[in-house]
Amino acid sequence: MKKRAAPTRWHKLDNTANIFPVVASRRYSNVFRLTAVMREAVAPALLQQALEQTLPYFAAFNVRLRHGLFWNYLETNRATPQVLPEQDAPCRYIDPVETGRFLFRVLYYGSRVHLETFHVLTDGTGAMQFLKAVCYRYCQLAHPDAFTPEQLATPYGTETAGEVQDGYLKHYVPAKSKTFREPGAYHLRGEHRIAGGLGVATALMPVDALKAECRRFGATVGEYLTAAIAYGVYEEYTACNGAKRPVSIFVPVNLRPIFGTETSLNFFSNLTIILPLARRAVPFEDVMEAVKRQFAEKLTREEFEQKLAFTAGSEKNLITRIIPLPLKNGILRIVYEHSNNGSTLVFSNLGPVRVEEPFRRYFEGFRFLLSTTPREPVKATACACGNTLALTFTTEVEDNRLARSVVRRLAKAGVPVTLETGGDTDETLQGV
Repeated sequence: MKKRAAPTRWHKLDNTANIFPVVASRRYSNVFRLTAVMREAVAPALLQQALEQTLPYFAAFNVRLRHGLFWNYLETNRATPQVLPEQDAPCRYIDPVETGRFLFRVLYYGSRVHLETFHVLTDGTGAMQFLKAVCYRYCQLAHPDAFTPEQLATPYGTETAGEVQDGYLKHYVPAKSKTFREPGAYHLRGEHRIAGGLGVATALMPVDALKAECRRFGATVGEYLTAAIAYGVYEEYTACNGAKRPVSIFVPVNLRPIFGTETSLNFFSNLTIILPLARRAVPFEDVMEAVKRQFAEKLTREEFEQKLAFTAGSEKNLITRIIPLPLKNGILRIVYEHSNNGSTLVFSNLGPVRVEEPFRRYFEGFRFLLSTTPREPVKATACACGNTLALTFTTEVEDNRLARSVVRRLAKAGVPVTLETGGDTDETLQGV
């Protein structure tokens, strides 16, 4: 596979990405991790080759962050990134000095390949495309006899890798703008982990069994898991202390299929599920119906057109554009803190991850982790591959009672659940 030059020398940050360089720190890393679980131990030298041969196709990743007078921007990075063994806690802050100015890192541990990405580059969908492309090339290098010459010469997974258009500005319709203000949300609290870093617990379950449980409620997998997480907050937190603020779940939505746009940059928006769960008897069925109703009302193109008009409108505003970057950064910090105040936690569902036919035999599955914040000390994610769905909770507090509550509900419903911690499957919760 021959390298080809990056399609652009520089590009602006997309509309959503503007916030991340402003607030990023060791406390607010804004880094997420995607993991490909392979069926054999990873060979570091081959993974390094795969990364070097794949990166030039991805204009969204082959960059470094630069600071202009009015806006930050991304410029082609001519350095060579290095794959490293996993040694630290996941999703830690990416220090550009340590990474050759790249805003991602590729790590390996046993049979796992981790891609940790600073959110300024892209979202989960864009990062998954890059991770799969690197792993496809790795498989070609590790098993050259298993592929035809034509397959070995094909850069799988790079079809739209060069697309770096800003989907937010492309679909900006000023006439549809309206103000979005979320109410202050209930926030989870707990003792911080003594060891520091993120605690990670992943529940693995068969997709077909989970879908059978979802059908009992006439719900999608996303709706069911959102309701289960919200009800877990109620059971473990708000039912005990009579919370006055609602439970608010931010559910990121991939906008590419909704607007018919392919881009390697961020292109998502949040669907906010707001549930007033005070200290009173609330059956799970009521929470499920409320979640389904809000999904139906808010998961529409018109709703997201209005959100895009609201967020992109500020960037289009002439006054905003001429404000010097240091002053603009101060304003963005205030906006970020305000948005964090309206969220109890984030539940991000990547949905099914599809592996191309020549490579399926080499993949066991995928995992997805989000970094936390002081206002959102627990976050949840989901992704599926084949008949296995991985539901992951990351936490910066000692207890993991929210994850336990959700797992108990699934197990009692007859969904076989295995709990994976620290990368090793060590506890089966069937029938709990």
